[in-house]
Amino acid sequence: MNRFLLPLLLLAMAALNSSCGEHSHDAAAHADQATTPADSTSATAHDALPAVTLDNGQRWKANPETTSGIANMVGILGAYDPANGDPKALKAVLEEEFGLIFERCTMTGEAHNQLHNYLLPIHQALRDFEGSDAQRAALGAQLAAYGNYFE
Repeated sequence: MNRFLLPLLLLAMAALNSSCGEHSHDAAAHADQATTPADSTSATAHDALPAVTLDNGQRWKANPETTSGIANMVGILGAYDPANGDPKALKAVLEEEFGLIFERCTMTGEAHNQLHNYLLPIHQALRDFEGSDAQRAALGAQLAAYGNYFE
């Protein structure tokens, strides 16, 4: 199992590092952050992920490939049948689509930064994803929030 996870983690880190052209940050800084609810009393400043903010009360403009990638992930998650589906296969397909979002990203500036803030919890959720009802619901809720911040 570890033989599979290490290359997958390295691939995810490489995708984060090379996504969206040139950046002033690297994926390694994001990889150490843990998903922690913002209202958790046990969370430390190091554990908290950056919050997504609006553009002066307006949604950020996202590139069409990012929007379709999120929609694809919603569709994949919605089509999954827990009675007959393979959770490992579900995770693999979701991770593949997630990687494509980074590959196809053309966003820049603060919109790009806010997209990363939105995607970091999804990245963390996929890392630990085993396909449980609770995990699918949480990931679905995070994906559904895309329209709150991006158009």
